[in-house]
Amino acid sequence: MASYQRFQTVSSGTQNLFDPDSPVWVSRYRLSLDLESGKRLLQLRMVNRSDKKISRVFLRIKCFEATTRKATVLELVPMPAVLALPGRAFGERSLVEITPPQTSFVEAFAQRVVFSDGTAWDESSTRNYLAFAEPVPVRTDDPDYGMLKERAQQGGVRNSYRFHTQKGVWTCTCGQPNSGASLRCDHCGADRLWLEKNMDPDYREPAPTPAPEPVQQPAPAPQPAPVVVPILPAPQAPQVNPYPIAPVVITRPSPRPEPEEEEPRRGHPGRVIAVILAIVLLCAGAWCAWRYLRPYLRYKDAVEELNAGNYEEAQRIFEDLGDYRDSPERITQAQLQKIRDVMKDGNYAQALELLKAVKDLPGADELTADCVYSLGVVAFNEGDLDAAWTYVRRLEEEYPNYESLPRLRTFCYYNSGNRKANEAASLEDAEARILAYEDAIYQFSMAEGYGDSAERMKECSYRIGIEQMNMGELTLAVDTFTTLGDYKSSQQYKSDCMFRYAQLHVRDTDQTTMDYLDELAEAGYDGAEELRDRYNGVGFDFRLIASQEGEEQGLTEQSEISDLTEIAIRYAVEPTDENGAVLVLVRYTLPDGRQGRGVLNSDGSASGMKRWKELNFPTACTKTGTIRVEFFDSARGETEALQTVSFQYVHQESIPEEDPVDPQTPTE
Repeated sequence: MASYQRFQTVSSGTQNLFDPDSPVWVSRYRLSLDLESGKRLLQLRMVNRSDKKISRVFLRIKCFEATTRKATVLELVPMPAVLALPGRAFGERSLVEITPPQTSFVEAFAQRVVFSDGTAWDESSTRNYLAFAEPVPVRTDDPDYGMLKERAQQGGVRNSYRFHTQKGVWTCTCGQPNSGASLRCDHCGADRLWLEKNMDPDYREPAPTPAPEPVQQPAPAPQPAPVVVPILPAPQAPQVNPYPIAPVVITRPSPRPEPEEEEPRRGHPGRVIAVILAIVLLCAGAWCAWRYLRPYLRYKDAVEELNAGNYEEAQRIFEDLGDYRDSPERITQAQLQKIRDVMKDGNYAQALELLKAVKDLPGADELTADCVYSLGVVAFNEGDLDAAWTYVRRLEEEYPNYESLPRLRTFCYYNSGNRKANEAASLEDAEARILAYEDAIYQFSMAEGYGDSAERMKECSYRIGIEQMNMGELTLAVDTFTTLGDYKSSQQYKSDCMFRYAQLHVRDTDQTTMDYLDELAEAGYDGAEELRDRYNGVGFDFRLIASQEGEEQGLTEQSEISDLTEIAIRYAVEPTDENGAVLVLVRYTLPDGRQGRGVLNSDGSASGMKRWKELNFPTACTKTGTIRVEFFDSARGETEALQTVSFQYVHQESIPEEDPVDPQTPTE
């Protein structure tokens, strides 16, 4: 069966206009169609550019219809309640309904912004919007091209566009515009301060300012960092000359005896020709030796230099030999073997620089990936987590299938989570602490279950729940503690938050309050049943008193009463509305088994006193025992008593009186 997708994207994109005076920058939007209801819903990504916390945002939305080219402007459209910290992105989880039914795309701007301190900002009537400056590409004919390319490779960032700052916006070297309050690029994650210092040719180092006195902070608990062994290239077998040279044996003619001395004769023309021919042959032999034997000997020298580790000299000789035998392949071997030796010594940065000159050679990519990974490992083991992340990002971009990348990335995520959690504990602002803990949870979740990541996530969520509880965000705290289950004191804190919320909303028509009270009452939480009755409109106080010798005493289970006519009931019932209080039904049970009922406040009064006799209850009982009096809400019936009061009744036999005797009457 095909899966059903409820929401269909109509359009999405980024906004090329922004108001430089607005505290809120609307950077992106997504317009979706709800296929069930037919409504068009808008999601916005906004950035708080101010230095204050924002509590409410009202939007001005311009809706465009692609078919009719009609534009409709919606004014002061409220966003759901937000709480945006300075420099933070927000709003992506909130949905705004767009009423024009055929809207194809929109433009949205902040029209009114309300800050948490009560102040507000309103859009000016001029609506002076600025357009993002087009990113300026870095071309090969730029005078700074070489310098920018080298720095980009060192920092692991892109070198596609010029770093540029505009009022309220800065453009990354990848071409992405970002808010002026953002310290990292939303697209590639590049650090703004690093880009400004290294990728802006006009940057000037600011004058140093005196450093403040260091503040002694308690050292956070050390977190064990996994030790990663950098990759070292496999050792290469020693090179052996594949072309052994056999010794050259030069044959010489056998010596002949000296001829006898003859008389001088006249020169013969044949002898001159023989001498000339011998000279020609000798020159030809010398030329052949130079032409064929010399390269062979030079090749032999180059192989020996290569095997001895003198790679530069070997490369020079092989280059002089040109295409002789396998000299081109030997040049590649010399270059890569030199880089491997540099890597063996742990000089990965130097090896990376050498690889730039041979990046097109077979095997250079693998060595480059090894160098980048090893530099990340070294930075990680030295505690420079930011630098380690730089190399991880480079591997993700250039070598996403590198075998050891997930391992290093997992370690970086885990330690980033530890760092965020430790930073959160030292922050003064509660909301900032919550955001830091949420960031730590994300880092631990990306660690793919490494070590105690799951427990660390629970601890961060537990801290978030405590912060939410202390801030009064009780429903959020309840949800947080619910997800934690039995972790530490989560269940107790959850019940406390539910009860506190119910106390604050006991007079409101709030289904959440009723759900909380029902759950607490079922769990036997102290005071939950009474508070639930109050939520249902029954705030009550019932007391049975007895008047004896002019004094009143409250009746308890230990009280003993022999005359029911002395009993009275004081009551106080909280009114549920302007028409009066809830009518209270009273039910009694006597020791002899008799029961009866009566309405305590038949006149609708909220408080007063009724005597036992006024309710037409029996004033005598023939048996000693416990009398139980129960009070009920007449609207709900006798399902659950609001309150029960018991006391002891002592039956006393009455003595019959004798008839008076007339003293004048004689007795027998």
